[in-house]
Amino acid sequence: AGVSVNGTGDAIETLSGQASFPVSVSLMPFEFALAEDAALSGQVNMDADAGAVNKILLPPGHILRGGIQAQAEIAGSIAAPDISGDVRLNGGEYEYVEYGVQLFDLQLAAAFDDERVQIKTFSAHDGENGRLNGTGVYDFSNAGASDIDLTITDYHLFDSDKADGSVSADLSFTGQADGYLLGGDIRLGQIDVIIPERFQTSIPELNIVKEEGAEQGTDMLEAVALDIDVQADNRVFVRGWGLDAEFGGELEVTGTLADPQISGALSAERGRYEEFGRRFDLARADLRFQGQMPPSPYFDIVATAQLEEIEANVNLTGEFDNPDISFSSVPSLPEDEVMARILFGENLSNITPFQAVRLKQTLDRFSGRGGGGFDPLGQLRAITGLDDISVDTEGEETSVGVGKYLTDDVYLELEKGQGENSGAAKVQIEVTPDISVESEVGEDARAGAGVLWKWDY
Repeated sequence: AGVSVNGTGDAIETLSGQASFPVSVSLMPFEFALAEDAALSGQVNMDADAGAVNKILLPPGHILRGGIQAQAEIAGSIAAPDISGDVRLNGGEYEYVEYGVQLFDLQLAAAFDDERVQIKTFSAHDGENGRLNGTGVYDFSNAGASDIDLTITDYHLFDSDKADGSVSADLSFTGQADGYLLGGDIRLGQIDVIIPERFQTSIPELNIVKEEGAEQGTDMLEAVALDIDVQADNRVFVRGWGLDAEFGGELEVTGTLADPQISGALSAERGRYEEFGRRFDLARADLRFQGQMPPSPYFDIVATAQLEEIEANVNLTGEFDNPDISFSSVPSLPEDEVMARILFGENLSNITPFQAVRLKQTLDRFSGRGGGGFDPLGQLRAITGLDDISVDTEGEETSVGVGKYLTDDVYLELEKGQGENSGAAKVQIEVTPDISVESEVGEDARAGAGVLWKWDY
């Protein structure tokens, strides 16, 4: 007996298949016999829209696009059919809506049977120069036999109004007795983080309607445990609210795919805090991660400036989405007195036009009358491709500095003031994550060098 199937539709564009099996038939006397061990033979060919598998195989929020081609051979018996074949996805796209993750030109070639899927090739790019490649085996019946390796190179993963940057990684997806483990190392490239302006109105709560199938998708994600080490040696730039600093450090991602937990801290490598027409030195600058996903680090930043009679401190604390600012001093003064000293420690008639613009922007923002306004240094930094541009005014003297990473471990900084022989060039070379060598040469031919050692505790 034989069965033949042909069909078309919206999700399944074309489908053709045929199968045959032996039967015993008699009309007189009537008899129809189909043995359970009767051998099957046949094949199936299918061209489908990848969107058809979104609700079947993927959790809510994960979207797959493109064309899928599959060929399968049917063998075995009626009681124990054996299906094997190949599946391909060419030029597909994948999107994880919640975190804005996108894969372009997705290529997949895999072989499957009743027990496992073998991923022969898996590749994608970020629309730029970043690449993603993977191979491995996923076993349906024996989780411990699953082993998939994933390599990510300079992938532009973050692209939003809060964060922009690239990552590289070596990850492995392996089976365990009670589920699966996604582990490995992630290395952050240059990441630019913008601290949002504080909202002046409360955000209303939303009435969330639970999507059908969401519970099943969550169960799938809960089965995957996480053990990922995130390295950020440098080049994590955090800017906004007067802060302009470069951070580095190490984070750990644990929990599950359904509930990732991020812990650790990033500390400032270099930077400054500029507000109220003044420049403050960073006495302490840490970003502490305490488990939330998407990550919302806790600020622990203290910036200091030496005024005539006091040392004024600006304290930036709280969560990334809603930081708080406070003022203190040594010797101790009331907060409003410290604010007055910072604002009016110098006669307003003597401040420079650049200081006046910065001071007005700051007062407008902290009074709730506006955002950060026009940022000329930020726009110039984006146009030139420099990693840092600063303008420092002290009294009547103004100096301009620029910085740029020549390689991942070599940082060049140039500074020029108004006076003669006021220019200087500084090169910092990172020998290890804890040790760096720094040299400086001025226009007057004076030079110096030093070895810097740091220890985070």
